[in-house]
Amino acid sequence: MLRSGQNGSARTLGPADPARVRDVCQRYAAGLYGQALLTLGDPAAAEHVVRDVLVDECALTSAERGEDDARYRLAESVFRHCQRLAADPVWRRGRPASPPPGDVDPDGLLNEEERGALGLVLVAGLGYVRASGVLGISPPDMAALLRAALLRLAAAAAAGVEDGHQVDGLSTRGSRTR
Repeated sequence: MLRSGQNGSARTLGPADPARVRDVCQRYAAGLYGQALLTLGDPAAAEHVVRDVLVDECALTSAERGEDDARYRLAESVFRHCQRLAADPVWRRGRPASPPPGDVDPDGLLNEEERGALGLVLVAGLGYVRASGVLGISPPDMAALLRAALLRLAAAAAAGVEDGHQVDGLSTRGSRTR
């Protein structure tokens, strides 16, 4: 069976090995879900993206997959799937329109590009240079984007602590709460 690859090349899909499916899902599903959730902000959509990416990965023939590169390949695939889904008007129906590039998300903290960059670097573990290639920006621009996003998040967290509110499961003393 043939299927179009990410770069337009044809891929040959082989039968999925049950042990490999189990291994791939156990090893990568949680991290990929976190990345997709951060990027999309929608748990159901994030689950859908991860399921599609894992099915695609498990269907690759052994000649097409490099196990050493799987983590990065999967993270990039999740990012691409999230981009396609976020641009789909059918998926967007009933959801607020994406803010224009550079505008912040409904939470008022990060724009879509910043969420995608943080997902690639912090959740998926790609280095900023490799992640810059996925986003199609230069490494210095990626570093500036990440820095701005992290500073904005830190300022929001500090403002929440100063107000005496808990921020993301941390008490005002910085210890974990339940």
